[in-house]
Amino acid sequence: MSLPGGGESRSQEDDMSTYRGEPVAEIVHLREVDDAGAKHFEGIFTGDWFDEAERTGLLQLKGNIRPDWQTGRMGAKTKRKVERWTEELLANNAVMGNLSVRLDPSSAVYEVERDEDGDYTIKIYEGALDTGVDSQSRITSILMARRNELGTFRGSTTFATRIWIAGEELAARVGSDYNTRGDKVNDTAAKFAYQDNAEKRIARTLLQDSVHLGIDNVEVLKNTVSASSSKLVAFNTLTQAMESYWQGDPVNPAEEAMQAAFLVKFWDGLVGFRREFGRLGKAERQALRGASMAGTALSVHGVIAVANAIYTQGLDPQQVLAPLAEPVYHGGKGLDYFSYENPVWTKIGALVPATDKGGQDRLTLRMSFQTRKAVADELMRRVGLMPEA
Repeated sequence: MSLPGGGESRSQEDDMSTYRGEPVAEIVHLREVDDAGAKHFEGIFTGDWFDEAERTGLLQLKGNIRPDWQTGRMGAKTKRKVERWTEELLANNAVMGNLSVRLDPSSAVYEVERDEDGDYTIKIYEGALDTGVDSQSRITSILMARRNELGTFRGSTTFATRIWIAGEELAARVGSDYNTRGDKVNDTAAKFAYQDNAEKRIARTLLQDSVHLGIDNVEVLKNTVSASSSKLVAFNTLTQAMESYWQGDPVNPAEEAMQAAFLVKFWDGLVGFRREFGRLGKAERQALRGASMAGTALSVHGVIAVANAIYTQGLDPQQVLAPLAEPVYHGGKGLDYFSYENPVWTKIGALVPATDKGGQDRLTLRMSFQTRKAVADELMRRVGLMPEA
């Protein structure tokens, strides 16, 4: 069996006349490279290609040298790295470098063919590519960005990728060198995912266009915001609030854009009265948690309900939102309206008594459909858009 430099096919099988049926996958437009004393191949793959390859089983995330990937559970360091890459991919400015996948010749049945232009095609009949050499963290980030409901990652983004033809011994050697010699290989890219309804698309546009929000102030990787983060809210919370309370019912992209523009203007007005709904430093954001309803997930549901009422009634946010900045009085003392000390929040069930690990009594948020609606109704009442009960 000759090497592909002579233009003949190469496969795991010595008998070239054996009919194998149709290949399960063909990887085209490859170039041959020499590395680690063997022949390998390089090509340009898109984010969409990685997504489809993983979904169909052509690419399997396994075999990586890192302990986190061997156990199937990301440690804190790996998780931070993957999340950082994912955030950068969603912003379309990630540094990714060259990616690597592996084809194990001891278990895969494949052929390599060279065309008249010097490009190679790998036809795979049995087996799959895996991450036994490198890049599982970066490929995981690509998949997370591709499947994130924010939808800013462009699927057409291209990644330079090497296909290592490597058994276990060579894969272990290359993986070890990648992770112990010099700088680690970095990533690059961008992609596009899909919002399946108008409310989510409007939420994404609001996030992108508002100077008070953005990927650096809205958590787009997890459903909740870390207690140590300065971010306002999770994108999942924003989309849930839109789906629950926004009733603009746009019928075309122009109407979606118009409603998103209104929400951007609304958010400007909101932050003018309550800066907690904009950008804060980490210390200031952390100080609010456990002391103020402003900026909580419950309050975001409430302000979207208020925004919807202002929009449908054709009102000016600047003329409606002022009461949110006015104090309330309880027991002869003036209180910030959103303060945990304002008894309205316990009265409607949004705050409930609890005991912390140190045995101290405190108030804690109660997240449920009922409390989201209760907070929305209370904010509507506060700004005069809902009759007193």
